[in-house]
Amino acid sequence: MRRIGIVLGLAVIGLSGCVAERAEPLEPTESKITVSVNKEEIDSSVSDVEETTAKEVFGSMIEDVPKGTVRLLDAVTSQYTLQYTDGTSERPSRDGVIYETVIDDLGLIAIKLPNRDDSFGVFNYSRDEEWALHGIQNFTILEAAEKVRHGLDLPEEELFVAHFEMNQLERPVEMWTLYDETQRITVLVTDAFSVADGELIERRDVSNERYRLDQPEGRGLFYVDQGKLIVLTGDVSEEVLLNLSDSLPEASSVDFPLKQSE
Repeated sequence: MRRIGIVLGLAVIGLSGCVAERAEPLEPTESKITVSVNKEEIDSSVSDVEETTAKEVFGSMIEDVPKGTVRLLDAVTSQYTLQYTDGTSERPSRDGVIYETVIDDLGLIAIKLPNRDDSFGVFNYSRDEEWALHGIQNFTILEAAEKVRHGLDLPEEELFVAHFEMNQLERPVEMWTLYDETQRITVLVTDAFSVADGELIERRDVSNERYRLDQPEGRGLFYVDQGKLIVLTGDVSEEVLLNLSDSLPEASSVDFPLKQSE
């Protein structure tokens, strides 16, 4: 017996019972998993199949993480399944991981989704004895979407920006994903109860301490500001993350992490 949850559109649906060979639509019930889907992605999921190689998405199935799972990549690829309207289903590929970050009891992984070449998901986990999934951001990059002038020190002046907040957790998390066709970066903020040891990044400005994260994919760093742990991770160079971190406003800023255009 194991628990599965089914996500249809923007609703998160929970179920306790045996795994069926074919998931049927269920009445919505309370779930601890939060799903954020861009409007552009919803529109794209009902596009004509002849105009794209993607199948039409019916929903997704979320199973329990197998006990003893250590790596986030193993958690997400065994837990998350996309279901299509033609009755088939598909899991993310292990080769599709973009960045994978673990710090303290928190986990964050970005991975390509199987339904489109330009589609990816960012999954937020926490761990006590086992990994538990709390939130999902799903993205599809479309020409119709509008980029944002973020005001930060990044190679591109405008990027797509998506905000995601999970207040229901014991340790609340906010995260922003900045992305375009060539780069993806997530900024995560939570309370700095404790901070795992990281490798101090040697810099000329020793008062502006940043710590390197050791992660299997992508690059990541963290620092503490005004009692908040701020984590930056992405498929970009460490120098890009450092420049970004230096340009971020204070953690207490109303518009964090963006800056108002002058």
